[in-house]
Amino acid sequence: MKNFFNRIFGSHNSETQKPVSFDNEVHLFLSELVNESIRLKKGYSIQLSKLETYKILKAQTEAFKKDTIRLLIYYKNINYRGVNNIWAKESYFVNDVFSKLLSLLMRSSEINFSQDELLELSNDIVLKKKGYINTSEWAFTPLLSSIEKAIKDNGLTSKLNQSLTLIENRFLRQNYIYSDDAKIINRIASIKEGPKAFSVSSKDKLGKTIIETTKEFKGEKQTAFIALLNHFSKGTEKSNPTQAWLKDSESQIALIGKMLLITTCISWIDIVIQLLKEIHKNKSYEFSFISDENVQLLRSTIWLSSLLKDDDLNQTIEDLGLWSFKKLPGHGAVSVKLGNACIYAFSKLPYKDGVSRLTKFRMKIKYPSVQSLITKAIVRVAEAEGKTMDEIEELAVQAFNLDNDYQIIREFDSYKGIIKIIDSNTVTLLWENENGKLIRTVPKHVKDNFSTELNELKRQLKDIQSNLSAQRNRIEKIFLSKREWQFSQWKELYLDNKLLAFFGTKLIWNFTIDEKTTSAIFHNNKFVNAHGSVNIDFEESMVELWHPVISSVEEVKLWRDWLFENQVKQPFKQAHREVYIVTDAENTTNSYSNRFAAHVIRQHIFNALCRERGWRYQLQGQWDSYNTPTLTIPSWKYKVEFWTETEGVHDSANDMGIFNYLQTDQVRFYDESNQINMIDVPAIVFSESMRDVDLFVGVTSIGADPNWRDRGEERFHGYWSNFSFGELAVSGIERKALLENLIPKLHIKKACSFEGNFLVVKGKLRTYKIHMGSGNILMKPNDQYLCIVADRSKKNEDIFLPFEGDSTLSTILSKAFMLANDDKIKDKTIMSQIENR
Repeated sequence: MKNFFNRIFGSHNSETQKPVSFDNEVHLFLSELVNESIRLKKGYSIQLSKLETYKILKAQTEAFKKDTIRLLIYYKNINYRGVNNIWAKESYFVNDVFSKLLSLLMRSSEINFSQDELLELSNDIVLKKKGYINTSEWAFTPLLSSIEKAIKDNGLTSKLNQSLTLIENRFLRQNYIYSDDAKIINRIASIKEGPKAFSVSSKDKLGKTIIETTKEFKGEKQTAFIALLNHFSKGTEKSNPTQAWLKDSESQIALIGKMLLITTCISWIDIVIQLLKEIHKNKSYEFSFISDENVQLLRSTIWLSSLLKDDDLNQTIEDLGLWSFKKLPGHGAVSVKLGNACIYAFSKLPYKDGVSRLTKFRMKIKYPSVQSLITKAIVRVAEAEGKTMDEIEELAVQAFNLDNDYQIIREFDSYKGIIKIIDSNTVTLLWENENGKLIRTVPKHVKDNFSTELNELKRQLKDIQSNLSAQRNRIEKIFLSKREWQFSQWKELYLDNKLLAFFGTKLIWNFTIDEKTTSAIFHNNKFVNAHGSVNIDFEESMVELWHPVISSVEEVKLWRDWLFENQVKQPFKQAHREVYIVTDAENTTNSYSNRFAAHVIRQHIFNALCRERGWRYQLQGQWDSYNTPTLTIPSWKYKVEFWTETEGVHDSANDMGIFNYLQTDQVRFYDESNQINMIDVPAIVFSESMRDVDLFVGVTSIGADPNWRDRGEERFHGYWSNFSFGELAVSGIERKALLENLIPKLHIKKACSFEGNFLVVKGKLRTYKIHMGSGNILMKPNDQYLCIVADRSKKNEDIFLPFEGDSTLSTILSKAFMLANDDKIKDKTIMSQIENR
């Protein structure tokens, strides 16, 4: 092995001192792994699977791996003192490497430990480690899993029992017992108690309900139900059920009865949903809101749903998953275990239902690890169906039996309930009485006589709303997916499926036949191009989503005019989409862009927006937390980085040590292996990526906060003023062009004019300048700042806009209408500013 290391890494010249009791080969191997990690590290972390030494380790014998575990514990206990000067300088990083490697080895299914070996490992940790024991750092979870596996046939030896007691007492004596510590304590207690028929705790509401349910059954049903609970208690080491567990579950269903099981499962899950709602309502994190035993029983209940395949049960599980993953401030998700079980259950449903629910999960749950898990689940379903992930997500979209007006009508005697899609954010439920009059409230007759049907209608409304949001986001991402369809396939998806048709008939598509491409929209049951021509046959075409960056300026203008003339509102900006092209300055810098550098942005809003737009990023603070916001574009095999800095905002941290602000820097593009010059980045990749960055800056800059000037730090006042009233970014330029087209159509047109980057509104009391980038206001003649915080819950007057989603445009219009009639403003805070000359 030493010669092998020499060939890969060069001759071994480590100053590391070998501990006497360990084999030299193991010591040499671990030294090389650490040294390789230090050479290749990025920031304060390393992906072990990419190391050559780790690949070598995976091929080693079981005995070699066990010796490596023992040596890792030895080094962690002595804190590398006197071992290696380089390691001492990199102590935080080296400890992280050792912790990750220890966890990976302890979890390996290829290593089987005897009770004596586990006793040695346990004692090495608990007897030699001083001070606080970090549960994850010392791989207690896989250690206990190995102990459970080792004692399955012969029971627990007295010595190992004593060692577990020592570990338990170490945790119990600590000043504060963290949630992970409590789980270890409970698990040790369970191991020491030994196996039971089934394990259920009466300490929480779920456990009490399970026990009461068991008592309610009599005779053979009770016996079968106890057998089911015993079955549920099995497999606690697994994150997903085994095939054997699922096969046994089928016989359990037959014994108890499908409908009885469905009702019981729903009632149990409803209890936990209510508990989760209470935790979020009270903002108090109870890590033991249900006990570990009951978590396992509930997780098994969720797994069972993949065999029961009931709509009501699946909807209840969807609600549970969303509440389990919902972020509790300062703590994160309340129960990842339950949320992951929901993801598994949906991956085993018939693909249309399962993928539809997984897609909604992916839209609403933004944790990177959960996003990855959901994506993997969808990919597995797609592969099983012989489809790509893009294809399976489209095919799984439910149509909900919507009619051609995008509505569902249900009759309740002489009343009608009407669900109608208004836009991609709004779905209404209205009622028509016996006289044909529309009313908003549910008729008493329907409440009294159709409660079940009414709940079903309301659930359908909720489903349509969540699916609309998910599909709008998915379709917008098609711009970067290189997606194309045969016409017949596209028609089936985007015209015949009425939920998707709501989007498909409002978007522009490219139809290509024999290398000739025509852009068109399906309007009033016929295809229309930008000139209004209708005699177009696309039956033999290939179809793609149209993007303005690959179209002529003339065609873009024609489509924008067409949307206005025909009052077609797009679900997101397409014809009016901002287009970003490489500038002369970017050609000069060549390998990076400074277009969005030197801004001060609000980090928490930025983090949320990164997740919304699919960028990978984690909050930075007063710890080793540096990371770069990164967008991965799989179809193009590209990666985009938006560099940020914390050097100038270190003193802006909140009570938790998280920086309130960041400063922006360069944007860089990479292919699979190299950084790419600006001019070589594909036009659509450049434009869409820079649009995201413009959005980040436009929304999260302190200059976008109208209140910041009065309460913000003085050192940033100059930046705030420059952003609020300075040059327009591309998004501001597009907004200005739209306003110049729109204002002449409004009844306030005589009060409005344009001066440079401002929409000028002449009121009865003063004249106002609204900046078309930030939406902030100056008052003439002295450019006095006017602070108005827009109420976004209020709708503008009945103004047609050709797209959804530009909140700044809506804010500018709202302010313009208000200020044109400034003599009617009732808000005292606003009036005091206007009258203070």
